[in-house]
Amino acid sequence: MEKHTITTPPNPRAQLGKALLEISDDVLDAINHTLKKYHISESKFTLLLLLFDTSTEQPLQPSEIADKLGIRRASVTKQLIWLEEHQLITRTVCLEDQRMVNVSITEKGYRMLDLVLPHYWQACANLTQKLTDEETTRLLALLIKIGL
Repeated sequence: MEKHTITTPPNPRAQLGKALLEISDDVLDAINHTLKKYHISESKFTLLLLLFDTSTEQPLQPSEIADKLGIRRASVTKQLIWLEEHQLITRTVCLEDQRMVNVSITEKGYRMLDLVLPHYWQACANLTQKLTDEETTRLLALLIKIGL
């Protein structure tokens, strides 16, 4: 029987891509482990952060949230329902166009961010603890260059 080597990355670029895919799960696991204490997932927390970052502008609509996060609208809807049930956001019908719904962060949502963000940022920092400051800066520049 002929031996196939299709599971071995054919070049360093493919090997790096494979490594990035493998560590992405580890990164999400580490962040979700930190957020679990606060009963919120990484995806819901990211949505809350997006609302915070855009809170000074006009409220976002679910389709805009989906576009900005790069996820399906159905996924956004499920997350919004959960966030609203936990009083972290409000959804209000737009007065000018009642087909549109505006999403805003609530005071409780702001308090959640104040409580959780220091732990979130520490979990993010811990992901690169094996790197020197110089290596961290270089890796960040390279990831930004490739759009990650």
